[in-house]
Amino acid sequence: MNRCNKVVEGGIPVTNPVNGEVVDYIPAMTKTEADRAVEEAGRGFLKWSALPQYERSCILEEFIRLFTPKIPELARLLVLENGKPVTEAEGEFGALKMLTKGYCERANHMYGRTMPEGSGEGGGLHDITFTRKEPLGIFVCIIPFNFPIAMFGHKVIPALAAGNSVILKPATTSPLTLMKLTDLLHEAGVPQEVVQVVTGRGSDVGDVLAGHPGIQAISMTGSTAAGLRIYERAARNLTRVFLELGANDAFIMLDDADVDLAVEEAILSRTLNAGQVCCGSKRFLVHHTLADEFEGKLKEALNRIVVGDPLKRSTQMGALIGQEAADAVSNQVQRTISQGAVCTWGGNRLDRAFFEPTILREVTPEMDVAKDMEIFGPVFPIITFDKDEEALEIANQSSYGLSGAVFSRDIKRAIQMADKLKSGSVVMNGGTDYRTVELAFGGYKKSGIGREGISYTLDEMVQEKNFVLKGVL
Repeated sequence: MNRCNKVVEGGIPVTNPVNGEVVDYIPAMTKTEADRAVEEAGRGFLKWSALPQYERSCILEEFIRLFTPKIPELARLLVLENGKPVTEAEGEFGALKMLTKGYCERANHMYGRTMPEGSGEGGGLHDITFTRKEPLGIFVCIIPFNFPIAMFGHKVIPALAAGNSVILKPATTSPLTLMKLTDLLHEAGVPQEVVQVVTGRGSDVGDVLAGHPGIQAISMTGSTAAGLRIYERAARNLTRVFLELGANDAFIMLDDADVDLAVEEAILSRTLNAGQVCCGSKRFLVHHTLADEFEGKLKEALNRIVVGDPLKRSTQMGALIGQEAADAVSNQVQRTISQGAVCTWGGNRLDRAFFEPTILREVTPEMDVAKDMEIFGPVFPIITFDKDEEALEIANQSSYGLSGAVFSRDIKRAIQMADKLKSGSVVMNGGTDYRTVELAFGGYKKSGIGREGISYTLDEMVQEKNFVLKGVL
């Protein structure tokens, strides 16, 4: 269930966002195929979970050996379907290599526990209790378009390393590279039924999988609206759900911030993947004494950004995922201007799915963009403030809480601000798009449930079982 088919009746075209050309077609699967995938995954789970841990890890390490020499061609395919610069695409495969190695190593050392006998009143004096960590069962991994390879590494790989079977649901806009990687997993030795790809619209197969009684867990990265729909459907079966959702991260510059450093970090955070980053900085809260300097230096830096063909290694910013995405960013910019903001740089929709970096001034805390309107594009809304408490109030008024950033030369002051920000991560003197492979990444409020990272993910993909030897001592 993971082959492209150019002649499938009703197949879904995967188009290049740069020029609109069709790269390939994927099957538009239905409930029937989704049900069959669950049935096969159940059989696969019995085989895969019975393997010794070292055998599963060896198979996944073979996967690394298989995909490494293919990185140039895989990265090119990712660029064609996704529009990100080739250097960024290659970086995702570097992350996949680290994630696969890291999750295998950690899985090899997932230990159970032995409970002390007689530690509580009422018995147990002559008993021995020990625990083992067992896989959950069938994992549905719903992967977004913006960082599909990295998310494959954070979802599919640890689920397999822990002994689960996986049904992968990719975004219809960027499924092709993930399908190639799944083929390589099969070539490495993972049975076909243990990891499968189901393609199609979310309303056709995603919702079916989310509400399927045969599923034990779902890991999804995407919009908050989609996450809430999945959560509601999964709740009917008490299916475990792990969600990384929307965000409107605050980038706070206190009055003693290093402006040059802030500009550098702002550019990195907001032009990466053309601003399509969940934890990218999206609200720029700048002390009023620094706002003009920050804007001026930001313009100088943006003027040097090379926007264009993502296959060229000199390109620093490519296209958005599609024309609809570019339309959405354009509409959000115009909405903010209609509410009183002033566009002082950019603001123009370019060819097809390109949108130029944009600066918005005179943004106030009452505007939608200062609260819950997440702009998934290279837009810099600047909101000024006078006091630290005011910045915290603006930052925390959002219903999201994925990441935050605080810039100050006084590290104690920065930590005190960070302590009061309602977000899963806070970066001091750096942009919010900070995510290492080890970080327990996740958000507060409507930014999600659970954490992802080598330090944490495997614990959510297993369950602990008690074994009691009663009266043996």
